[in-house]
Amino acid sequence: MTNPSAVGALLLGAALTLPACAGTRVASVGPLPNDEPLVTLVVSEDRHVVRSECPDILWLGVPAGCHIPRRLEAPDGRQIVAVKIVRYTDSLPSAMAFEIEAHELCHAVAALQNLPDPCHTGNAGFLQTSHGAQLRFR
Repeated sequence: MTNPSAVGALLLGAALTLPACAGTRVASVGPLPNDEPLVTLVVSEDRHVVRSECPDILWLGVPAGCHIPRRLEAPDGRQIVAVKIVRYTDSLPSAMAFEIEAHELCHAVAALQNLPDPCHTGNAGFLQTSHGAQLRFR
């Protein structure tokens, strides 16, 4: 069994939308039993970041984004597909909007696989970037 406080600390550090570099936001949401995230979202104004995050994609023109699935095995033997979504943008979303996007993508990926939903693990269903307001996820 995973240590709940360790998972909370991991998620808090990962779910907060920290800039990876200028013009880029990265979030990891939905810790799985092997401590990997169900969803990693990278949004960047820098095409070089998009190109480097999607190295195995044959680009014809300007890179707009990609998704990178990773097949994982749960402790019960079930196959889970974790996903990294990378996309280019002309303007970064706010930290709060980005966190909501990552969180809702987590719900979609979990629901499509009929997984027990890991998207509220470590955040108790509350935004981490709400600047004092107790905004709640559903």
